[in-house]
Amino acid sequence: MTSVFRNVSLVSKIRDGRQSWRLLDANSQVILGFEVFAASINRSPLNTRKNYCRNLAQFFDYMFEAGVQLAKGEPSFKFSRQVLADILESYHSYLTEGMDSGNMIARLVAKTLPPGRNGNKTNGAETSAAKHAVLRRFLELSEKIRAQQEELAALGFHSMPVDNLSILPGIGERRPITDAERRAMLSHSMLAGVISRGPQFIAEKVLPTSFPSIRYDDERAFPIERVPDFLAAFRTHRDKTLYALLAASGVRISEALQLLWEDIDLEKGEVKLIDPKRRPNHPSYLYLTPLQREKLVWKGRNTSTTMLIEPFKTLFFKSLADYHREEYVPHGRHKFLFQYSVGGIDGEPYLLAGHDSYTDVFKGTVRRVGIALPKRTGPHSLRHMYGTYLLNYFPRPDGTYGLPIGLVKAVMGHASVASTEKYARHDKDMIALELKYANQVVFHGLESKSLVQIRLDALQAQVKEIEKQLLLEVRG
Repeated sequence: MTSVFRNVSLVSKIRDGRQSWRLLDANSQVILGFEVFAASINRSPLNTRKNYCRNLAQFFDYMFEAGVQLAKGEPSFKFSRQVLADILESYHSYLTEGMDSGNMIARLVAKTLPPGRNGNKTNGAETSAAKHAVLRRFLELSEKIRAQQEELAALGFHSMPVDNLSILPGIGERRPITDAERRAMLSHSMLAGVISRGPQFIAEKVLPTSFPSIRYDDERAFPIERVPDFLAAFRTHRDKTLYALLAASGVRISEALQLLWEDIDLEKGEVKLIDPKRRPNHPSYLYLTPLQREKLVWKGRNTSTTMLIEPFKTLFFKSLADYHREEYVPHGRHKFLFQYSVGGIDGEPYLLAGHDSYTDVFKGTVRRVGIALPKRTGPHSLRHMYGTYLLNYFPRPDGTYGLPIGLVKAVMGHASVASTEKYARHDKDMIALELKYANQVVFHGLESKSLVQIRLDALQAQVKEIEKQLLLEVRG
């Protein structure tokens, strides 16, 4: 599989039995720097390798295009350390501002190589940050190799010319850590707290780029009141079962697609998530080819326990029974829960489908139901919905609502509370409700209620609406 950019081509290859990529220039010559980088990440998860290689390929495409544009009308133009530094510095502005950039190089490239996927639309700061993280890693690796070659040349092991200056100032250097940085490290690391005197030095920041603060986007969460409509619109029991599970448990779609039948306890109504590394020789895994096994990913989830919320839990198990009775193909080859249901490959594990397949099914169903979601919203929005629900609405025995963030962290499988905090917002619909009620109290003399009672009223109304839609679906 090949992805052709304007100046480079990203070509799929197998490296040591694992999926990898190489980058070719306009003359179909292998770009050695990219080759070394791809080899250095070959033990990383498949999605990481894929994203890193694609992001780095996009930068090479940008760099070559910048060279082409800068060379126009300049016969003596050649790449230098300063030119490269200028191109690196312009990349963030190119990604986020495009033709509106104040950087000359960014504007030049944007004319012939528009950033983003849709015409002249630019990427957000979050996307730019991800692309720069890969670029920093590539530059650090390049500097490490350059320093090694310089040392070997000094010792007389080879006579190849080696540049004795770093590509960018600061790469490979270490500086004393500040008090603020030390405190931040200590607060996030148990290890740093027991090291004598704490951390003393830190690697110099490579390719410093100022990113604006990235706030949580309220629209990331799927609207909970529309989930019954959404699930009812699926055309297969398999898809209804899959997305009912995502809504009920907040699991990632990659985790759901790896489920085996033995991970479902029908009597107890429980679903467990098992790290594939804990059962590497399972017959269902051995059924897959070595390359297919790379689809078995694990995002570092700290617990196998899931907490299924109603009414989606009931809908999941009902859909599961329908799926098993009417669509599932019992074949004895593997025990993956979700499988293809189309001719020729029916019965094969559905986890082998590409990410675009899941996204297309999700977006197509959203369009049929008429749910307004941001353009790039996908199945992960159900995970955001789940986290938002637990933190804001989940009823507790003491009459309050919303679980402690530490417990939400555990059931969502996050490694740290910091990952959960992006869900920890006071739901904007609840804020609007509280303001509306406050206005009624002030201007219409209504008897004041506690915020707990307001939350209870809102929750009960929400649950009644969902139950009503669910009852219509069951009867239908």
